[in-house]
Amino acid sequence: MFRYLILGMLRRGTRQHGYALVKIYRERSGVDVSTGNFYRELQRLVLDGLIRSADNPPEADARRTPYEITPLGITVFDEWLTAQDAGAGGWSEDEISARLLFADEADPATMLRVLDRLQENVWFYGKSLERARRQALAEAEAPGAPVAFQVRPLLLGRRLKHVAADIEFLGELRAKYQAYLQTAPAAVAMESDAMPTLRAQPRRRRA
Repeated sequence: MFRYLILGMLRRGTRQHGYALVKIYRERSGVDVSTGNFYRELQRLVLDGLIRSADNPPEADARRTPYEITPLGITVFDEWLTAQDAGAGGWSEDEISARLLFADEADPATMLRVLDRLQENVWFYGKSLERARRQALAEAEAPGAPVAFQVRPLLLGRRLKHVAADIEFLGELRAKYQAYLQTAPAAVAMESDAMPTLRAQPRRRRA
């Protein structure tokens, strides 16, 4: 997905170096991103002929390489943006579902601690999203703010809805799992050695 994000940010023809692209993405989406992943994707795009390095203006930092999109890159991005199957790519595993795939193999104590951490982390993530959304709305409504369609508050609101759904799901899953433990003790005992017990760790303090 990074490749299309980068191509889209270069689509207008403005040359940008790697760190500027990272900043643009963060400002537009409200999401942090690994600069390492970003730079690796830049190199792949160069190798694929979708972008190329460009000359630096005389006043620019010579240590930073600007990139520009190629005609092939424009074609690839435009085809992706207008694809008929957009949004129909199916479900991909996320941090929660990937861990829960192994719920039937973990011992009960481990699984309950995993659920504790997932619920705590999702809750705190929701709080951080809400703060970011309020800030984005305040910036969009501030005097002198540019007159443009502000998509970042809407994207953050969408993620908040996902968080609310995850919190509800984790609560339901915990209730089902605890009911299972009460009704199937023999099966749990037989499977308790299937995966190593997770060592208890102190919870992180949140700001």
